[in-house]
Amino acid sequence: MFFRSLRFRLTAWYSLTIVMVLAMSGFIWHHQLSRSLLQQADQRLIKLTEQGPALAQGFSGPERCGSFYEFVRRHREGHFFRLLNARGQNLCSEYGSIDDSPAINMASLQRAASHGMLLETSNDTAGVDPMRLLTLAIPLQNQDMLFLQIGTGTGLVHESLRELRTTMLVFSPLVLLTVAMMGWFLAGRTLAPVENLTRAMCRINVDNLSHRLPVRSSGDELALLSTSFNSMLERLEESFRKIKQFSGDASHELRTPLTILRGETEVALRWAKTPEDFRKVLKSGMEEIDRMSRIIEDLLLLAKSEGGEKPLAIREMSLSDLLQELYLQGRSLAQPKSIDLVLHPNVTEEIRILGDKMRLRQVFLNLIANAVNYTPDGGRVEIALSVNDDDAIVTVSDTGIGIPAEHLPHIFDRFYRVDRARNRDDGGTGLGLAIVDSFVKAHGGQVEVTSEPGEGSVFTVFLPRKGPGPDATTA
Repeated sequence: MFFRSLRFRLTAWYSLTIVMVLAMSGFIWHHQLSRSLLQQADQRLIKLTEQGPALAQGFSGPERCGSFYEFVRRHREGHFFRLLNARGQNLCSEYGSIDDSPAINMASLQRAASHGMLLETSNDTAGVDPMRLLTLAIPLQNQDMLFLQIGTGTGLVHESLRELRTTMLVFSPLVLLTVAMMGWFLAGRTLAPVENLTRAMCRINVDNLSHRLPVRSSGDELALLSTSFNSMLERLEESFRKIKQFSGDASHELRTPLTILRGETEVALRWAKTPEDFRKVLKSGMEEIDRMSRIIEDLLLLAKSEGGEKPLAIREMSLSDLLQELYLQGRSLAQPKSIDLVLHPNVTEEIRILGDKMRLRQVFLNLIANAVNYTPDGGRVEIALSVNDDDAIVTVSDTGIGIPAEHLPHIFDRFYRVDRARNRDDGGTGLGLAIVDSFVKAHGGQVEVTSEPGEGSVFTVFLPRKGPGPDATTA
């Protein structure tokens, strides 16, 4: 666990970065120092040859070796000096250690003759270190040519480079150790808020979802993490609240018909005497069983829809034809109550959209059935179809009892009833509007409601004509 910890990995990355920086910087320093020292050596050699014309005049006579030794005495900076003729023969003795002098290379003499001067590093010495060698071509009046070679050892250059390498090898591990310790300390300081958040997260469970993490005022990534986690807690708390409410409502809704069924059965067992008495009890029991079946089916439908297990069968369909069919069905529902059901197709052409025809049938049938159920005898229910640029708009309005303003935010919740007694008498399950809201949102649309108590209600459904977005679950 120690080696897999984030703190250890951050420290390791710090250390590896420093190793790479030290290696790259050491290579660059070594290269630049070597280049600088060699350039300085070359500049010293070139400075000795600034008297080229005077040398050519002095070395041309029979006393050339005397002039050569005089030149050597004036310029003792070099490691050795020698004077060669065009055939590579040594005319004058070298100055300094003869054993360390490089071998005569005719190719080097030819290049010096072509360019006037040649600087090169010679490894043909008896010494340990190579020699930096300058070859100067001196033309004579008789079209002959002499070559003055001046060499200087590179021992100081290599000694400086060796000292640099030794310094880096000694101090780099100390620097690396210091950086690793600082990295370990800084990683601990950096991750301390994360550890605090982790401990705070571990203390949150189902029983205290209302707790929130402290949000840092720095506005950094950890503050964003805390804010995001708190937002997730809010959603979880709301989900758990709805689950508890749903469980309580579902238990209540299923317990009521079971209680009725059990009570009537007990009464029948004690008091029923004739077949007609038993028939009434069985009929009432079947009604309660049908009611429980509808509740269970609606709950399963909602659960599968929200869980993506019942994908939408998106096809091109005629919304105009669907509303016409539902209008004809709605007339049979409205006729017993003498309700005037009217369809207003406020369009000049057939409206076709992408949607699931079966789900949309459930949506509009639920709205029409609710409007008929909650409209008194002799009232009026209107279905209207219109379009805007992107949406098809279906409106179902009635002249019914209306909905008080305080209930409007909750009417799409499961099992929510404005008037529980009235709804139970009408045989509703309290899930119809929840199904409407779920299927409309699945199509990428929305449903809105306005209502005035005693005046009636207006439900407006907005459906995208191009169908749900790419994130919708489709078959």
